[in-house]
Amino acid sequence: MKTNHSLKVLSVAMLAGTLALSGCSTLKSIVGKKDNKITISAEQSELSYYEQAQAALEKGNYHEAIKTLGDARTFYPTGTHAQQALLDLIYAQYQAGDYEAVSNSTAEFLRLYPTSRHLDYVLYVQGVTHMGGSPKASRLFKLDQSQRDVSWLQLAFNNFQVLVNNFPNSNYAPDAAQRMIAIYNDLAEHEMVAARWYVKRDAYVAAVNRAKWVFQYYPQSESTPEAIAVLAYSYDKLGMTTTAEQYKTLLQINYPSYLNADGSVKLPNQKSTSFTKRLLNTVTLHKFDKKADTQGVVSSYNGQTRNQVIHQAGGLPPLPSQPAEMDDSKEHMSMPIQEKRRHIGLSLPDQQ
Repeated sequence: MKTNHSLKVLSVAMLAGTLALSGCSTLKSIVGKKDNKITISAEQSELSYYEQAQAALEKGNYHEAIKTLGDARTFYPTGTHAQQALLDLIYAQYQAGDYEAVSNSTAEFLRLYPTSRHLDYVLYVQGVTHMGGSPKASRLFKLDQSQRDVSWLQLAFNNFQVLVNNFPNSNYAPDAAQRMIAIYNDLAEHEMVAARWYVKRDAYVAAVNRAKWVFQYYPQSESTPEAIAVLAYSYDKLGMTTTAEQYKTLLQINYPSYLNADGSVKLPNQKSTSFTKRLLNTVTLHKFDKKADTQGVVSSYNGQTRNQVIHQAGGLPPLPSQPAEMDDSKEHMSMPIQEKRRHIGLSLPDQQ
C-alpha cells in the first residue's frame, strides 16, 4: 500500500488552484471611488487569535471558536498557525453541526495542503460528514441510510477508501475501514429494497435487474445470498428454467437455507436494514484529549483486529462508475460475470 503523503490518487482538481495569499496582518479593500479606502486591521496578533480560539474550543464554545479562527485565517492566511487554524476550524464546524461548512473547509484543506501529514484526518472528517448525507436535508430526518439518496454514501466510501489505501497505519484507518464495509453493505441493500418491491408486484424483469446489480458489483456484501435467491426465483417465474437452475445450484452449494425441501426458492421475509445506522448507533463522535494523539475508543468491537478490518476493507472492489439507476422496464437477461488534530472516531485493537 502507498504511504506517502502526496496522495497520488487524489484528483488533480483537489491539488490545483492553490491560492497565493499574502501573509500580512492588514487587509485593504476599495469601496466606491479610488480615493475612498477602508482599512480593516487585525485587532490582535496571530498568536493571540489562536490562543483565544483554543480557549473557546476547550470550553465548547464552538461558534466563538469559528469566528476567532476565521479572523485568524483572514488576517494571517499564511501565518505560522494557518494550517492548524484550518484544522481546528474543521473540528469546530463539525461540533457546531455546520456540515456544509465542514465540506467546504475540508475541500479547501486538501487544495491548500496536498502534502500535509494531516491528510488522513481531513479525509476522515470529510468522509464522516458525507456519510451523514446532504448537509441541509437528510440530517433533519432519521432515515434508513439504504432507502435514501445514496450519492452521499458513495462520496463517503471514496473518502474512506483513499484514506485506507494511502494511510493504512493511520489512527483513523480502522474506523474508516469499518465505515467502508457498512457503506458497501448499504449500497447493496439499496438495490435489494427495490428488488423486493418489484418481486411483490410480479415485476420480475425489474427484480432481476436490481438483484443482478448486487451480484455483479457488490459480491462481498451481506445482500449477495438474497440477490442470488431473487435471481433464481424471478427467472423461474419468467419461465427461464435453465437460468433459474444455475442460480439454484449456487444457492445449494453456498446458501442452502434459501431453498425449500422441494428445491424451490425460499425468499426471506426481510425488511430493509441499514448497516451504517447500526454502526453509527454504537459510535460516539468526540474530541480526544489534546495530548493523546494516538488514543482511541473502541465502541463496536466485532472480534476483528485492526489489521483484519483494514485488510477486509482494502479488498473491497471500487464502486461501479455509474449509478444503479437503470431502466427496469427493459430486459437485461445475460448471465452475470462473476501537529495535533481534533479527533473524531474510534479504533480497534492491534493485531494479536
